[in-house]
Order: sequence, then C-alpha cells, then structure tokens
Amino acid sequence: MVEPQFCAPRPSCGVWASLAAHGIEQKTRDMITQPGSLVLYKNRPARVMGMGDRVEIELEGGKSQRVRSKDVVLLHPGPLQSLSDLQPQEGDVETAWELLAGATTTLIELAELAYGAYTPATAWDTWQLVAEGLYFHGTPDVITVCLPEDVERERTARNARAAEKAAWESFLARARNGHTRSEDERYLKEIEARAFNQRPDSRVVRELTKTDSPEAAHALLLALG
Repeated sequence: MVEPQFCAPRPSCGVWASLAAHGIEQKTRDMITQPGSLVLYKNRPARVMGMGDRVEIELEGGKSQRVRSKDVVLLHPGPLQSLSDLQPQEGDVETAWELLAGATTTLIELAELAYGAYTPATAWDTWQLVAEGLYFHGTPDVITVCLPEDVERERTARNARAAEKAAWESFLARARNGHTRSEDERYLKEIEARAFNQRPDSRVVRELTKTDSPEAAHALLLALG
C-alpha cells in the first residue's frame, strides 16, 4: 500500500474511553498475536490460525501460510471465525471524518465512530478507508484525519487522473479503428513530432504500433488520415 502524504497531522483528539473498556493495545508488527486474530498481510486480510516459531495464517481462498510475526499487523484480536465474515458494514464515514478532521486517531476509535462498534468486520472496513487514502492515512496505531481542503484537493486530482485515463482509452479505441476526433489533436501532434524525429520517443506510437520509431509514427499518421 502506498500511503498519501498530503495531509498535515494535527494534535491528537484523544482515544475514547471505550479503548480502555476493550482493554486492547494496538500491537506492533513484531508482537505475538493470538489464534482467531485479524491481521494485515501484504495489504490483504488474514486470520491467525496458530503460533510457533512463525505465525500460521489463513489467507483469502483458504490457503494457509507460515510467516514472521513482523510481517503481519494486528487489526483486531478476534475471535474471527472465518475471513468470509468480513462483509461490508453500514456506517457513517463522512460524519466520522468531519468530527475528526485535522486530528490523529486510531483504528479502534475510527471504527467505533464510523460504524458504531469495533469488530473484525468494521476493523477491516476501516482499514480499507485508510488504505484508500482520501479521508485518512497512516497506520492502525496512528491515523491522520485529513482536513477538508486536503480532501478536496486530492479528490480534484483523482478526478483529473480518471478523466485523463478515460480520454486516453477512448483515443486508443478510435485510433485502432482508424479514425480520430478533434479532441485527439494532442495525441496526433505527438505522433507527428515523433515522425519528424522531434522527440526521442512516443507513448502513443509505442502503444499503437508496438514499434516506437519515426518510421512507425509516419505510417501511423498515414493510417489515421
């Protein structure tokens, strides 16, 4: 998982009294976890099956694997009977974000605020929100809650990237059918520049011809009319 770094942490808003009620400390990667615990392994959920010199975990699909304790991160101490129990939960993520914006929190606190309870299923849902990186980012122990302006800036950037990807894919589909539109001018200019050897390479030419050369670019221009 790549964690966005666009949010500036603010002073912690504190851990709810329910944290003490649970009597649970968030474990570091090298701490031993108990059977039935929900852990994070390679950014996916896993269930602890047993302990020995290594941690035996069950992965999605039912496969088991023995890993080092430092390779997993505790999300919930369980008991989790099956990974299939990790179904999407109903919650109010927007309200939780608005209440905590600019502060730091924990997985337990955020799960309780967003979903009303800290369970294996809500712990997994909450971690996916953190991993998604729009409203929150960090680790289970220290989660930064992004400010509204940071969220808006990131949402705008994501929308721009999505629009660019859609435009690129639409152009490729048209070009492969031998025609273009007026909005494709920037791609055609890139092909032309490559055909006249005015640039050392071209993503457009490489994608459409598999041979990135001036000759291939010239042939592509002819094909596209």
